Amino acid sequence: MLKSMKFKAVLVDDEEHCINTLQWQLEQYFSNEIEIIGKFSKPLDSMEKIFILKPDIVFTDIQMPEMNGLELAAQLEHIVKHIIFTTAYDQFALKAIKLNALDYLMKPIDRDELRATIDKVKNLSIKKEQDQTNGSEEFRKSKFVNKIALKNSDGLTFISLNDIVFVEADSAYSIFHMVNQKKIVISKTLSYVEELLDDPGFFRVHKSYIINLAFVENYIRGDGGEIIMSNGVSIALSRNKKDEFLKIFGQ
Repeated sequence: MLKSMKFKAVLVDDEEHCINTLQWQLEQYFSNEIEIIGKFSKPLDSMEKIFILKPDIVFTDIQMPEMNGLELAAQLEHIVKHIIFTTAYDQFALKAIKLNALDYLMKPIDRDELRATIDKVKNLSIKKEQDQTNGSEEFRKSKFVNKIALKNSDGLTFISLNDIVFVEADSAYSIFHMVNQKKIVISKTLSYVEELLDDPGFFRVHKSYIINLAFVENYIRGDGGEIIMSNGVSIALSRNKKDEFLKIFGQ
């Protein structure tokens, strides 16, 4: 069960004593919930290792040389589930929120506030597991031959998997782009749709897009690159998805 799950964490701070203090707090009070798998005083070094370690949580300071915590978080948004900023400067709070940081802890870090943040991680993880379970159940109920059923205000809309070009995230909604140029909007997240489209023909290329591989026309090289779909729409490919995507096509 998630309530007893240990979350893997990485600590990033250019001040060694801050890392040591946070490590002590986590190990002293939250050792049953948090496992520290990496500590880094240089954000550039940490970024390379985090791509390999794939922690659940990154605790990062904001004001650091070479790369600040906000820049680091922007690089990790597709890799790490939960970014938690630790800083003595509250003027960065608004930027942290815009980067969808899970939380913002002021130094010196209060034990109760750290407790609340870890509880937030646990609750979000439990909710995600429940959503996935419910999504899988709805998937089993809604899939009919090569079609899926999407709820609408009047009932259900049945669409063929072969007619979906790509699905786009729009906040808490998902937009299905169909071969006939029609768009179908549902009040479900893209993570829900990813569970629904449990088919090897669909691939999540970006946090905001799932594509039907049958409609890929071109690939343009880049940091991640761009995928051109058969309807002419250009879709960004996340850097961390690039190798997996090219491997599908034998590259």
